[in-house]
Amino acid sequence: MALYRELPTHVFENTAAIGLKSRSAVENDFVSSFLQRHLPANRLQKGEDKDLKYKTQNLDKVKKKKPEVINKKRRKGLTSRERKKLKLFDIKKEHQSYEKYIPMHKIWKDYIQDVLNIKSVNKDNIHAAQERLLKADFHGSCLTIQRSKCPSYVGVSGIVLQETRNTFKIITQEDQVKCIPKTNSVFVFEIGGYVFTLHGNQFCVRSAERCTRKFKLKGTIEI
Repeated sequence: MALYRELPTHVFENTAAIGLKSRSAVENDFVSSFLQRHLPANRLQKGEDKDLKYKTQNLDKVKKKKPEVINKKRRKGLTSRERKKLKLFDIKKEHQSYEKYIPMHKIWKDYIQDVLNIKSVNKDNIHAAQERLLKADFHGSCLTIQRSKCPSYVGVSGIVLQETRNTFKIITQEDQVKCIPKTNSVFVFEIGGYVFTLHGNQFCVRSAERCTRKFKLKGTIEI
């Protein structure tokens, strides 16, 4: 039983057009004649039409697929669960003293006055100051909870020690550390004779992300 099929009859009928000298040469020289007619001249010069024992000849231009590069995301640090387990952000009892953080509050007051340019603030440009306030850092500020869904938080005042996406951690004058949720809370602080109001629902963003974020106007929710 033959392994390959016989060549079609039209090949034998057109031996001259194909470039074969005689009918007897069809079976022996068909492949080499075919390659000489279809391969580019530069490839024929390299002898690719004769070197068929171990090299595959591609007659058509086949686009090779680029190997897929799998980018493994490198961990840039500890996860929130790992940080919580290590208690990296817990404030030790010996550091829970309101007096210790008064110097930090004084530094923050100088900082926020420069950010808001408080000396030039008036009724005409107060909106520009409010936009800069959105991107300010509140570590060291003294905030008072004006309104909250939790009645026990209303009236609490203290210096901000830590700020997360959803909370302010403050220390009160009674040396108590409290974690106040931003959601459904309204905070106020005074600087340069002006009282500024912060709606916590619009501040549910990490402090590091606020400086590059574009804020959209949102309606406030009455508590």
